Amino acid sequence: MDGFVNKFLSVLKVVTDDNKEDVDDKQETDGLKEEKEVQNDIQENGGKDARGELQLNTAGIREETEPVESTQSGSSSNSSSNLQEDSSCSLLSYCPDEVPTLPKVEQCIDIVPIEDMPLPSPVSQLESSTQSLEPGYTPSLAHSPSRGVLQRDRPPSPSLFDRSIEFFKREFDSIRFSLGTRPVLTHEEWFNIFNADGQMLDTEKFYSFLLDYDWPTELLQEGWKYLFEYYETFSNHDERVLVDKKKDAELENLMSAWSEILEKEDESEENARVKKLIYLINKDVPRTDRDHSFYTSNPENSSVLRDLLVTFCFANPDIGYVQGMNEVLSLFLVTVENKTAAYWGYSNYTLRNKLFFNSTGLMAKLNGVSELLNIHDPELYNKLRVLDCSNMLFCQRWILLGFKRECKTFEMAVKVFTIINSLKPTHYIQLQGLGKCELLSLDMFLVVAILISSRNTLLSFTDQTDVYQWTGKLKLSDMSAISHARQMYDEWANRNW
Repeated sequence: MDGFVNKFLSVLKVVTDDNKEDVDDKQETDGLKEEKEVQNDIQENGGKDARGELQLNTAGIREETEPVESTQSGSSSNSSSNLQEDSSCSLLSYCPDEVPTLPKVEQCIDIVPIEDMPLPSPVSQLESSTQSLEPGYTPSLAHSPSRGVLQRDRPPSPSLFDRSIEFFKREFDSIRFSLGTRPVLTHEEWFNIFNADGQMLDTEKFYSFLLDYDWPTELLQEGWKYLFEYYETFSNHDERVLVDKKKDAELENLMSAWSEILEKEDESEENARVKKLIYLINKDVPRTDRDHSFYTSNPENSSVLRDLLVTFCFANPDIGYVQGMNEVLSLFLVTVENKTAAYWGYSNYTLRNKLFFNSTGLMAKLNGVSELLNIHDPELYNKLRVLDCSNMLFCQRWILLGFKRECKTFEMAVKVFTIINSLKPTHYIQLQGLGKCELLSLDMFLVVAILISSRNTLLSFTDQTDVYQWTGKLKLSDMSAISHARQMYDEWANRNW
């Protein structure tokens, strides 16, 4: 794939260079013809163009970058007298033998072609009414003959070739990401971001790997330990050995605490709480990824999943057990294949997002999704509002389970879960009617992207039941939705706040 892209880009460069030479030759020929016609018209009209306006001399301005030497006063006066004597000579046709030195311009004003300016996006339209003009920027309605807009302190526009290369790179990366044909992380690339002591030197590269690469199983096991903060990125080999021992001991103590309470078989409040947790969790664990080889090859792993769930819920009574926790913890257990690392990684993830495990926090996030959809696709939002689905309650499972059930395969679910947890929430959006703000996270944009990708189906629905039935059947078979979600996320993250 990469070889094809490089070959295609090399061919594109040759074709673009040839076309550019042809265009330059044609523009030069056309320019000479046009100038000659204008000169004839002005001479016939007595020094005026077709509109009756006097034309300034532009033919005598040199485009060379070398400095122009000043002429002597005598030659200048002779040129002026020649101009005055020949009344039939137009200003446009007059070109002096020597051009006086032009004054130095302190601030350059570039002409930015309209076609080079970005099209307004929903985000830019939203912010246009609230943002102030940047210093040094002078808006103007005056357009140059090249259909440009005067704008100060702007870098020169990229060439056609540079823009073509950038366009095709973005398109190929988007297609490759959407189809799931991403580069596979190698062991060499992974070890190169660590120093000799085992400390991660390039965290930015690490998160780039998480977002854009497919990971071999043995490397992803290590990557998740850093992603979900089981290991600190600056820790060395010896420190990680101590972390393993410390976390093992802490987990054993937590598991022993509720096991001892259960063994007493009394009627205490704590004993009743542990029994209730076990009862609720036992209903869900046997249904969790029961066809996955991790559980079919070793049935004891289901017991490990149950014990870890009971331990977490017992240690965090303010959160308790929420249906769906079994699905998320199973992602950690299957991916990391280590009981201790899976538990503490899941604990860090859940505590980080604990606000969304209650109705208030979840509704705040769904309201944020609703506002985003209203901005990016007002027509679809209005349709869902007519169907009484604008509260986005039909999407709550997507957010609670990290889109696990919406992915066609377990491997894709791991990819999506990795990506949506590799980007930190960006900025705030004002929630209309609620009087407060909500952080925008990638999973919110993914909900919007999925809805937009199925907009034709959703617009055809006539009843709320149709929406919920569609939700139950939804399966993501490729990465196109998350690619769109990342584009929207980047758009919001790059806003000039």
